[in-house]
Amino acid sequence: MVARAGILLLALLLGGCGALPDVVSSAPPPADSAESPEVPTAEAIAAENPYLDSRRSVSNGARQRFAAATAAMAAEDWETARADLEWLVENHPKLSGPYLNLALLSVAEGELDAAETHFQAALDVNKRNLVAYNQYAIFLREQGRFDESEQVYLAALAVWSNHAETHRNIGVLYDLYRGEREKALQHYYRYQELTGNTDRTVAGWIVLLERQFSQVVLRGQQGGGE
Repeated sequence: MVARAGILLLALLLGGCGALPDVVSSAPPPADSAESPEVPTAEAIAAENPYLDSRRSVSNGARQRFAAATAAMAAEDWETARADLEWLVENHPKLSGPYLNLALLSVAEGELDAAETHFQAALDVNKRNLVAYNQYAIFLREQGRFDESEQVYLAALAVWSNHAETHRNIGVLYDLYRGEREKALQHYYRYQELTGNTDRTVAGWIVLLERQFSQVVLRGQQGGGE
């Protein structure tokens, strides 16, 4: 479990979780013609991101300590990472990033109760931390707590309805874990709109779901004619 978690942590940290705080922005595709509905520019969408307003001034010492912690996590040196993160929590308690990484570290070590406490602390410190919402929701999903996971995703969308990754992740929850494929499709569609229809994997999921719906409709028509 630890080795698998370490690979996941590395991907997450390099993907943006190491920032203080983490900032994620997405943009919709440009309008195709003058007759198309007006679509906000990438800059306008990014400016909407409430996470941008939650950035804090951080000393170079704190940044260096955080960088050391993320490097230690990538190397699966949990003891060093925990020491650095706990120092940051003690000395910079208003930063949500260290709490989030402590949560991820606790998951890697199989300390699930501690992980949940740290996820909640990250959101208590910064209720706009969209990365923390998503990682907490994934954690809940992996524990089979699907209803709670859904509520955390919905809370993230209440913070910012244009957060593409939340739409993708809640779509996965509805699709694979809740069997609510119509809801899943709506979130996959929105994700593709926000990311410019560039994700081929999600495009494939959409085709599969649309095909399944078509088959259901066809069977219904055939059954009604008998």
